[in-house]
Amino acid sequence: PPPPPERTRNYAIIAHVDHGKSSLASRLLEFTAPQSSAMAREDVAVMDTLAVEQERGITVKASAASQLHRGHLLNFVDTPGHADFSHEVARALEAVQGGLILFDASQGVQAQSFKVFEQARERGLRLIPVLTKTDLPAARPLEVALSVAECFPQFDPDEILLTSAREGEGVEAVLDAVVDLIPPPPPPPPEYGDQARLRARVVDSWFEPLRGVVCLLQVLTGSLAENVRGSVVAGDAASPAFSVQEVGLVLPARLRTGALGPGQMGYAIVGARDPRVARPGGVLVLERDAADALREEALLLKGGAAPAGRAASVLYASVHPVESDGFDELQGAVDKLALNDVGLSVELQSRGAGDAAGGGGGAFLGPGLKVGFQGLLHMEIFRQRLTDEFGVDALVTSPKVKYEIKFQASAGRKGGTPEPIAVEDLSDWPPIGEKFDVYEPMVQMRILAPVDNAGSVMELVSKRRGTDMTTQVIDERTWIFKSRMPWAEVVTDFHDELKNATAGYASYDTVDDGVQKGALAKVELALNGDVVDVLSFVAHTDVAPSQGRSVCAKLKDVLPRQQFPVAIQAKIGNQIIARETVRPYRKDVLTTGGSKSVGGGDVSRKKKLLEKQKKGKKRALAMSDGKVTLSQAAFTAVISR
Repeated sequence: PPPPPERTRNYAIIAHVDHGKSSLASRLLEFTAPQSSAMAREDVAVMDTLAVEQERGITVKASAASQLHRGHLLNFVDTPGHADFSHEVARALEAVQGGLILFDASQGVQAQSFKVFEQARERGLRLIPVLTKTDLPAARPLEVALSVAECFPQFDPDEILLTSAREGEGVEAVLDAVVDLIPPPPPPPPEYGDQARLRARVVDSWFEPLRGVVCLLQVLTGSLAENVRGSVVAGDAASPAFSVQEVGLVLPARLRTGALGPGQMGYAIVGARDPRVARPGGVLVLERDAADALREEALLLKGGAAPAGRAASVLYASVHPVESDGFDELQGAVDKLALNDVGLSVELQSRGAGDAAGGGGGAFLGPGLKVGFQGLLHMEIFRQRLTDEFGVDALVTSPKVKYEIKFQASAGRKGGTPEPIAVEDLSDWPPIGEKFDVYEPMVQMRILAPVDNAGSVMELVSKRRGTDMTTQVIDERTWIFKSRMPWAEVVTDFHDELKNATAGYASYDTVDDGVQKGALAKVELALNGDVVDVLSFVAHTDVAPSQGRSVCAKLKDVLPRQQFPVAIQAKIGNQIIARETVRPYRKDVLTTGGSKSVGGGDVSRKKKLLEKQKKGKKRALAMSDGKVTLSQAAFTAVISR
């Protein structure tokens, strides 16, 4: 039987990226379940189960496991550290009462350290500070402990725990601190009537081709057994009923137990093929209790509890199949991937396949989906997971942010001034002749970087139109740089340029900060005279011409050669600001076998052959409608402009 709720501890491990979360999680599991050591390769953390996590060495999905220590049941969640996956951190923190906040003993406080601390503080969680990697030659635990106390006055430097996952040092002290300092789960809310009735929060869910939908559950009240009929209630809706086929614990390997009791966190295979039946954030109840559960959820929402939902996307891109007949397969894979990635928002195409807006790619890409992401890395991981987990190759266009268009009053306008509009797809950009102002989303940027690179950081921020620059000293090695910056300048290649400017030592995080009027222009990219909106972009008027020339030059290198010339043009309004040409394949028609020249010295014969070849190229262009095959490299060229 599971320990009573007062002997249950739910906690998360949070930190900046690469501060040792997954490594420490693996050692914690090995201490309480030695068999876990046999499950881990030497170079892969036990909790990183996705192929993309093992390949890149980063955590992109929060994963949970259970432990027993000193007669207590410990349920913990290992969370991602990159800013693009902060929605995973937020979701994990909703299911716990405390956490371990980690700091690298050599790198010290980083940008995401502030972000995850603020997320935990908003929820009133009990945090335990831990220094990791204390065995490294570059470790400076005393200095880092003092800087942690300086940045976070709640922490006493003498109480910060020292650990080394590689050497296994400090692991037991961490587990003891979890038992002693993190409070047990609170009693169920008063809106819940019968405490014996099953209520289990859906912490996570995913789709497996052989078993269907699998849920990670946290039992709030009652108990969950196999072979019962259940339903997931979220907000004012209940999912279709399903049969619970298998129940067990996650250690992190699955251990089938047949039942889960109050306070336990485990998995359930629910025998459903539709990924939408078990969205994370919902509450699983027995089918016969669904109506009562809906009334309870309504009372909770009326009392101020936030409904489960998806994270708001911060940039958008169109996703298209590589093969023209692969749209249905792509749509099914994206739906299943979106089941356990609350950072994704997916919209079906709402217009014809010949239109580039609403997810269509026009004549160049065909139909697709409009997908919202949390950042560039999130977009890259999404594309790689489609390939790794579903075998689907997809083209993801360059990202776009949401702009606000406010039209100016015009005496010649019929029907008055239109209402302001939000533009995500650039095909919705106002046509030439309209008078309007463009408002772009802004963010407050916080950069932590070595003081030796202060000049490079300030120069980069200024180049990216950052304003209101301030600095703050953390310690003798690290400064904080704060600035207000357009979000569109961040989602291109700001991360790469910042890493290059600081030899990889800088980190940053952002907070939304409204919108600001900007001098912006849409730069249209055209191939053989046809505008390709999925390649077009918005830039500040001062740099739009140079960026247009840069993109044209890069597209020339990545677009495949055809039997006809491909004209690449960049234009603002009616003005062409750049042009490049992809030269066609060309057969040497002036020579026959060997090196013999056609026509000898007769120039008219040679001109006739060249003119015939030229007409053939024109026929090829007309028959193909000038259609050019776009690759992922073409969209990468726009991102790195």
